[in-house]
Amino acid sequence: MEQMLQKMMKRFPLFIAMGFMIVMAAFIIGAVNAGNAAQYFAADKITRDTSSQWAQVRAGIESTTVWLPYFKFLGVAMVLAGITMALGVIATRLENLGKEVMASVPEQARFAVPPRPRTVLYMRMFMMIGMLTIIIGFIVSLSVAGTATAVFSNTIKTIDAAAAGSSLLAGLARVHASEAWLEAFKFVGVAFFFLGIINGLSTIIFALRYQQDTIPQVVENLPADIAPGLAAAD
Repeated sequence: MEQMLQKMMKRFPLFIAMGFMIVMAAFIIGAVNAGNAAQYFAADKITRDTSSQWAQVRAGIESTTVWLPYFKFLGVAMVLAGITMALGVIATRLENLGKEVMASVPEQARFAVPPRPRTVLYMRMFMMIGMLTIIIGFIVSLSVAGTATAVFSNTIKTIDAAAAGSSLLAGLARVHASEAWLEAFKFVGVAFFFLGIINGLSTIIFALRYQQDTIPQVVENLPADIAPGLAAAD
């Protein structure tokens, strides 16, 4: 399991590149949707309210408005995951470097390498929770976008005339209610990513502090025939 995680961590450039491509794709889709919105609102209100053709245009605009923000956040999540994994790679390399240094000095000068701090576990856990949160939000937004398409495919006149308790108004209520809680849900996912990054940085700081405190002690404990050589090299 650990080896599999290490291999995945080393692929952080791929995650960052994929995230960037998703964000760029979202930008292009957003630009196209903006053009459709400009065309739609350029028509007079009576035409927009009564034309089935314009209702289809509005359905596309409304549905895209629902799922596109979460598609963007999926790209941002991929970039944040790549950053977190890069921090994990740095922390692992510092750990391995410490072990190699201790293995290369005489036994009387060695110090025990401390176990991994719990921040390593927290870093991975928060990254996975953050990614899972964003993916769930994106999947739900696709479902809500489907409902939005079904609702706004009807003309505004038909929607306004719908009776209380009708499936049309129930769908409209679902769209607006989901938009309200999904807006906060995606930021929860991003918050988990930042918690993962903070723990990754804490792990690196832990490793650097260990090396800073231990290396001078290792030098002091080196045998006399080795220590002068080090001093001369300095």
